[in-house]
Amino acid sequence: MYKKFVLLALAVPFFLTGCWDKKDPEDRAFIITLGVDAAENGCHFTFAPANIETGEAEIYAAESETLSGAVAQVDTYTSRKTDLGQLKTVILGEGLLQDSARLDALLGELERSQAVSEKVTVTAWTWSRPVRFSGVKKSWREILPRVSSWAACVEKAMKEDSKTGLFLWDFYKNTAEEVAVTKGIDLDTFLTERTERGGNGVLPRIRAEGERLRLGGGMAVSARGASILNEEEERGYLFLLGDAEGAVLEGRYKAAVLPLAVTKTKADYDFQAAGDTVLCTVTLSVEGTLQGGRGELLSAEQKTELESIFSASIKEEVEHTIKTALSEGVDFLGILPRAERALPQLAKACTREQLWERMAFRVVPKVQITDMGRKR
Repeated sequence: MYKKFVLLALAVPFFLTGCWDKKDPEDRAFIITLGVDAAENGCHFTFAPANIETGEAEIYAAESETLSGAVAQVDTYTSRKTDLGQLKTVILGEGLLQDSARLDALLGELERSQAVSEKVTVTAWTWSRPVRFSGVKKSWREILPRVSSWAACVEKAMKEDSKTGLFLWDFYKNTAEEVAVTKGIDLDTFLTERTERGGNGVLPRIRAEGERLRLGGGMAVSARGASILNEEEERGYLFLLGDAEGAVLEGRYKAAVLPLAVTKTKADYDFQAAGDTVLCTVTLSVEGTLQGGRGELLSAEQKTELESIFSASIKEEVEHTIKTALSEGVDFLGILPRAERALPQLAKACTREQLWERMAFRVVPKVQITDMGRKR
């Protein structure tokens, strides 16, 4: 018994000393937002820690081949240890998104990181000009405009996100779900989408308009590069996902423009192979409430007419998004995994590229107005 007591007494100090090498919270720089863009030698990393005391954005920057290397660089000129354990948002610059090799390397490092949560929000920063996939492989230097600092875009986004740095994270977790002009996505979901879609995926888009940030639209990412989706194309994409709740559609009825707030959406897919064509029929069930009018209650016939008007609007928007994907030759919509599950024998007999070339689409929206508004 005495020997057991002595051994226990000797063991206790070893357990207690485990806390000695831990740093106090005030000795750590808890990074909330991380920006990454392509650089001459690897990537340019921009770190924005939470700064509640002063309310001013604090920016750390480093250039490295890896995230770990960038963190090590930052630690050499700051008094606080860089900590990624509270990271909420990762902003990927357009230059990086156009360089699939560097993008894959970064995503792989984030996925393997013990510090970074798989639920961190991932976004894309782009310039306002349209960018489409190119059949010719180009470097990021040929694609991006000549600016004095190609990372200034990411730094601007972070400087706008002052104090806690949670503005972007809050938007994509809350507001984005209500307005349906963009869709937030976390790291784990984005990686899963890219795996299922053969390296393709869609990120929410941030851009600068004057001195302000604008959040809306998306960036379709593939092994061939990246392509901007405007807000209408992104909304068409959300309808195809059955995830467009919060969208507001405008229908012209006689002399008035009436808004419909979408409250429920569902997308059903049917695939039929006929000769060299694979017909994909997408049935979109949409419910919504009428938000405006001239004060009078509408009849059943007028309701049916309005539903047809809104159905036509959705059809045009979704078909345009599909046309964009077909013209780019890249399935960023996630159609092919559905087709492969529905037609397994056909999928085995051809490549994904061949299957995509054979695709034809039929969009069938079915809008139901569940609330006609109120007459005062």
